[in-house]
Amino acid sequence: MTTQSPIDPRIAQEEAAHGLALLRAGKDPAALDAFERASWMAPGDPRIQWALANTLWRVGRGREAVPVYERVIALLPNEPAPRCNLAELLAVLGRVDDARVQIASAAAFAPDDPHIYLAEAVVRLANHRPAAAEEAARRAVASGILPKFAYLGLGDALLAQGKTDEALAAYRTARQHCAPEDLRTMRQDLDWLMTVYPTLPKAMHQQALTIFTAEGGRG
Repeated sequence: MTTQSPIDPRIAQEEAAHGLALLRAGKDPAALDAFERASWMAPGDPRIQWALANTLWRVGRGREAVPVYERVIALLPNEPAPRCNLAELLAVLGRVDDARVQIASAAAFAPDDPHIYLAEAVVRLANHRPAAAEEAARRAVASGILPKFAYLGLGDALLAQGKTDEALAAYRTARQHCAPEDLRTMRQDLDWLMTVYPTLPKAMHQQALTIFTAEGGRG
């Protein structure tokens, strides 16, 4: 049952728009505050709840984002993308089996949705199956869905297999599709990759990180 709010929904939308503007300005904590206010004002608006979940994850509060993604899924039960977002987050949190459940649920009613490829790439990496992750990431690249994340996933899978030159090329392509506010998320992903594959050469990992700095995108 959708929770009703006595507050004019236009106010919540304005607050959410303010949150998006703050994200683009690189003011993540302030953006989170705005989305939390918008979420409180519009608990039944799935897009606002989704923005809140994404921002919680972005600022390093992934565990708190899980129930918010679950709320989005309850509001959008036939949309695969939030299930795939949750699957990726659960994989990053080490909950691979739970992540697989979310992917299976998404695939049950949308087997060809390309968001599934993105989620599969992350889950397979978390499960130490980098070759399989590469296969999923290449499908995501071919689909054209969210190229910054598709090429990022491909770079991760290649780097985990020691295919350094190919990985750096994929990361550079991902960087071309990034807005400035995306760079922190990309670096967070690479930090996570190092926790899953701690034997990665540190020099190559640092080189990949450098691509996702403001300076790394020049030239």
